[in-house]
Formats: sequence, structure tokens, C-alpha cells
Amino acid sequence: MKSTLYEKIILYIVCFIFSLYAISLIFPFVWSLINSFKTSVEFFEIDSVWKLPKSITFENYKRVLIEHDIIMMFVRSIYLTLVGTFLNVMMSAMAAYVVCKYKFRFRNLIYTTAITVMIIPTVGSLSATFKLVNNIGLYNNLLLYPVMYAGGFGFGFLLLYAYFKSISWTYAEAAFVDGASDFQVFYRVMLPQAKPALYALGIIQGINIWNDFFGPFMFIPDKKTLAVGLQDLVNIMKYRAEWPTLFAAMIITVIPVLIVFILFQKVIMENTVAGGLKG
Repeated sequence: MKSTLYEKIILYIVCFIFSLYAISLIFPFVWSLINSFKTSVEFFEIDSVWKLPKSITFENYKRVLIEHDIIMMFVRSIYLTLVGTFLNVMMSAMAAYVVCKYKFRFRNLIYTTAITVMIIPTVGSLSATFKLVNNIGLYNNLLLYPVMYAGGFGFGFLLLYAYFKSISWTYAEAAFVDGASDFQVFYRVMLPQAKPALYALGIIQGINIWNDFFGPFMFIPDKKTLAVGLQDLVNIMKYRAEWPTLFAAMIITVIPVLIVFILFQKVIMENTVAGGLKG
């Protein structure tokens, strides 16, 4: 009886702590949303930042969409997210499948190297990456830039490696007996069984690419995405003291990510946990 009471107390304490943490994450978003509907004059009134707007205005959202080229930033971000995510997921799937299911020399070395490379900070290879991007014509090239996201080794490789390892090889053997090629086995047999992990990886990588600031800032500076353009807006709005307009831009940037996460959070959590445990 005492142990049960003790466990309940611990549970309540943990729930209280996590509730406070959740509120600390949600509060800035709600505060920015409320103030984005105010005029600059109202925002700077005494104690106004903590109050609801006297009258809701969408002028800040109109200004962001019309005056600051945010629609084109949206288009660029969507393009990079869709193409970059597709390339990343497919390359990770192919690399993970080959290393996991085919026996060849240095297979374990490749797997170990893939894990080790993740430890190296991005800054350590920045100069070499920048030179490579210039040499192959990717610099300031929006059409070809998604190739930068097509690396087959990284988090996606580890997640899919663990998932493919849990899939029985007998499916592939049966397909080979029926005359299927290696690619057909991969595309028609293995990929369909790995759909849950592919969906989870696609959502995670899509959110990462959508929020990526450093890559577009360094390699496509003249083709601003939302993440890069928002930083420019911060500088402009700080100079003009137009904070409600900046809040409107932030809300426009964050809402797509929130929608995707809310819709697919179950898929993300189930498959990232499952992928980590099945290995």
C-alpha cells in the first residue's frame, strides 16, 4: 500500500515537472501569436505585450507576404524540402539495405565509419565542402542544391539499417527464385515492408531541411529560404522596431512544421523507437 502511494506521488511530481516544461515551450509561441495581431503602436503601450489585442488586425501578415518576398521563400523551402527529403530517404534506404543484407568485405568497416563520421562537427569539413560545392557547380544553384541532402550515411542510415535488419531475408530469397533482380527485390519486396520507417524518416528529415539555416545561408545565399529570410527580417524589424510584423513572419514559418508534426507525431514516435529497438 505504501509503495503504491509512493509511486503515485512520484508520478504526480514527474507530471508536474513535464507540464511546466511543456508550458515553457508553448508560451513563447502563444505570446508571439497574440502580439502578431497588434499594431506596433499598441504593442509598445505600457503593459500591452501581456494583453490580448484590442482589435485583431491581419496587416502584419499582409505586409510579410507582400512586401518581404516571403511567398518565394515559401516556394524555395517547399522545393528543397520535398526534393531533398526524397533524395535523402532513398539514398539512406539503398545504403542501409546493401550494408545490412549483403555480405562483402569491409561491410563492418563501412558501418563503423558511418557512425564515426557523425561525431565529426560540420565545421570541421566546411572548407572542403565549400570548395567541392564550387567545383561541381552547386554554389547558388537552387535546382541542384538538393543534392547536398542526398548523403546516404547519417541518422537515416542507422534508422533504416536497424529496420532492414528486422526483416527476414526469406522474402528476398523467394523473389530471387522467381527470377527477380537485386533492384526488384529492393524496390518491390524490401521497401514496402520498410514503409513505416521510411515515412518516419521522411517526416523527420523534411522538418530538418525546412528548418535548415546554415546550408542555404552558405551555399545558396541569393536564393533565400524561409529560415534564411527570417533572419533578414529580424534585422530589418529590429531596426524599424516593428516587432508584431516579425512575430507574424515567425508564425508563418513555424505553422507548417507544427501541422506536419501534429498530424504525424504517432508515426514519428512509434517508428523511431521501433527502429532503435529492433537493431
